[in-house]
Amino acid sequence: MTAAVQFIAAHGPLVVINLPDRIDRKAEFGQQLRRIGLSFDDPGLRVFAAIRPTEAAGFPTPGTRGCFLSHLAVLEQAMTAGEASVIICEDDCDFAPDINARLPGVMKVLDGTGWDIFYGGYTSDRVGEVVGPQANIFCLPPGHAILCSHFYVVRGRAIADLVAYLHAILGRPAYHPEGGPMDYDGALNRFRADRPDIVTLAILPTLAVQRSSRTDIHALRWFDRLPVVRGMVSMLRKVQRKVRRKVRR
Repeated sequence: MTAAVQFIAAHGPLVVINLPDRIDRKAEFGQQLRRIGLSFDDPGLRVFAAIRPTEAAGFPTPGTRGCFLSHLAVLEQAMTAGEASVIICEDDCDFAPDINARLPGVMKVLDGTGWDIFYGGYTSDRVGEVVGPQANIFCLPPGHAILCSHFYVVRGRAIADLVAYLHAILGRPAYHPEGGPMDYDGALNRFRADRPDIVTLAILPTLAVQRSSRTDIHALRWFDRLPVVRGMVSMLRKVQRKVRRKVRR
C-alpha cells in the first residue's frame, strides 16, 4: 500500500473535478494516479462531472462560475454524506515526483495538529508559523491570500461552514462589499480572512503543481482556438511538462 493510498484512507475521499468532454485531462490525471499507486477504480476516489454554465451570472466568466459551482457541489456532497474530510483535486493537477516519500511525514504532522484546511497544491511564499518542520508544513495567517486550488483538503466543521459561506456569496450581487460572485480562489481567501478561527495549513515544496493545459475557465488564447495550432501547442505542453518533471527530480 502506497503512502498516497494511506493518505486517501485517512483524509479522503479524493474527488477529482473534470469536465466530461475533457477526456484529455482525465487521461492525464489517470497517469498521475497510476504513478502514485492509484486508479479511477479505487473505492476512495470519485470523479465529479464539472459544471459548465453558459452564462456568467455576475462572475467574471461562465468558466469562473462553473469552477465555483463545481467546488461548491463537491463540498455539498461531502457534507450530505457526512464525510469527515474530503480531498479535492482539479484534473490539471500533477503530483510531485516525491509525494509518496513525503506523505508519511505529512500525515504525522496532520495527525498531531489541529487544522481545518490543508493546501497541498497552490501558489504562495511560505508565510506563518511552522508547525511541522520535518515536513515543511506551516500555518497560513488568515489574511494571507494564496492562488490556486488544484489540491486541497477540507475537514470537520469547515466543510459545512464553507458551504454556507459560498452560498452567501452566490446570493449577493457582483462587487458586493461583503463578497459577491468571484473566482473560487478568492472566495476561499475571503472565507479564511473572515473566519480567523479556521486553521489553514500549507506545505512547501507543494505536493502537487498545476499542469499547463488549455483553460476551461477563461477566454481561450488564439493558439487554443485554431484546431491545427491547438494540436501542436498540446504536444509542446507535454514536452514542457516532461522537462519540468526532470528538473523537479
